[in-house]
Amino acid sequence: MKRNIIYLAMAVMSVAMFSSCKDNKFLDLKDPDAFEDTKFYRDSADMQGLLSAGYASLRGAYDKMFFVTEMKSDNASTNDVGSSGGLYYNFVNHTVSSSNTIVAEIYNSFYFCIHRANLVIEHVDDVKMSDELRNRIRGEAMFLRALSHFYLVRLWGPVTIMRHSMANGKEATTVTRSPQEEVYLFIIDDLKAISDNEWLPKTCTGAEFGHASRTAACALLGRVYLQYAATLDHPAAYNDAITYLEKAVTLSGYGDLGLAYSKLFTISGQTDAEVIFPIMYIANEAEHSNFATYFQPSGAKDLTSAAVGRGWNLGQVNLYNEFEDKNTNGFPSTDRRVATAMRKYTDGTYYTKKYVDLSSSAGYGGNLWFEIRFADVYLMLAEAYERVEGNSSAKAIAYLDKVRQRPNSTVFDYTTSIANSAYSTAYPTLRDAIFHERRVELCFENHRWFDLMRLYPKAADFEQYMRSIDEPNAGGKYTNFRAYEVLLPIPYDEVFLNPGLGQNQGY
Repeated sequence: MKRNIIYLAMAVMSVAMFSSCKDNKFLDLKDPDAFEDTKFYRDSADMQGLLSAGYASLRGAYDKMFFVTEMKSDNASTNDVGSSGGLYYNFVNHTVSSSNTIVAEIYNSFYFCIHRANLVIEHVDDVKMSDELRNRIRGEAMFLRALSHFYLVRLWGPVTIMRHSMANGKEATTVTRSPQEEVYLFIIDDLKAISDNEWLPKTCTGAEFGHASRTAACALLGRVYLQYAATLDHPAAYNDAITYLEKAVTLSGYGDLGLAYSKLFTISGQTDAEVIFPIMYIANEAEHSNFATYFQPSGAKDLTSAAVGRGWNLGQVNLYNEFEDKNTNGFPSTDRRVATAMRKYTDGTYYTKKYVDLSSSAGYGGNLWFEIRFADVYLMLAEAYERVEGNSSAKAIAYLDKVRQRPNSTVFDYTTSIANSAYSTAYPTLRDAIFHERRVELCFENHRWFDLMRLYPKAADFEQYMRSIDEPNAGGKYTNFRAYEVLLPIPYDEVFLNPGLGQNQGY
């Protein structure tokens, strides 16, 4: 089954057929758009296989997510314009249209995942297995459904809530979009059910690493509440964010960050306990990650990948300058993370070394994608406590310092740093310091666009910020930005197939 099906309806039908067949033998049905899927889920192995297919669906989205989260932001650019009128550079200079195939690929991949998750949820009770296994399979499917909807609502705003699987193409062509508030409440309901029950293990290690855990559910729910509070103006939800982020820490028993930053971003370090939920890849032809090749400067080899680099997601000068350096910008200490997060290439471009795998000449990388790790959880806790307790929140500062002072760190704690004039001028408030820390800690991990949405929840303010950025290598990247581009366009073919979806403003 091909992942790059254009239409949501076609995506739904393709997944439906995949999920309702054995050995690729399709049913001879009276209604060509109908399927009797319950006949094919005979045992727990069938359900676990369908759940695994849901996890695999995420790869299609994450493979290109950086275009819409990093390259659209003030973090990154590219020296590969691409075909079809600048397919890749559209994200850099903010000329993305509804016909952009990368936008469609991300959109459809999430709906693939949701459809498969719904099939699991709907049919897990039909198969004989222990209650413990049944609850776990259901819980993992609900996690995937919530995660996918969360990306959809942040990237596209009002979107279709897929509460159940769709049995035929006709149904898929009549769906409508729901308001963001409704989408968030649906996501919260799923994640609360997982977080408040003991369906999932507290953590997933060893052979279980890569599965959703209860810690992951609580951390994701905290992230959802944080975004919901800021972007939909529900300040009471900051306390909910604190509740579930603290619960994630308690459930896991995790304390201080255990690995040096440079060690975490290695093939051997990427399964460390700091990583709560990764998107899994294996260094083979079918299941590899492309990030080491994608993010290597165009034409370069053997920096991050043995294959020739694509030159996508290259760092911006203004991001590089945000790392603290007492020798160049007067901060009290020097940030050792920059050696891993951003390196300068001989052609003057900047690239990240967070994704390095030189083992395959074809570029079959084994780099995982960190969807949730504890450094992010601690910074989310710092952000939530600052929102609730204000600029002098001791708890916010304590969580901020957990990240600033991980093993092998060379940056000073917040109290020492804020006494320095260069630091206090650049980051005069605790909130400024927290978002600065998020930017340098989590760059190239798909957080920046959503962080900016929380900082500037009003589209006009977002536009004003983007247009104010001074970036010597950006050309018209920022001055071209318009407020409606906070959200992506609904893919053209989705609207063509189902005009009732409508299109986001401006596209």
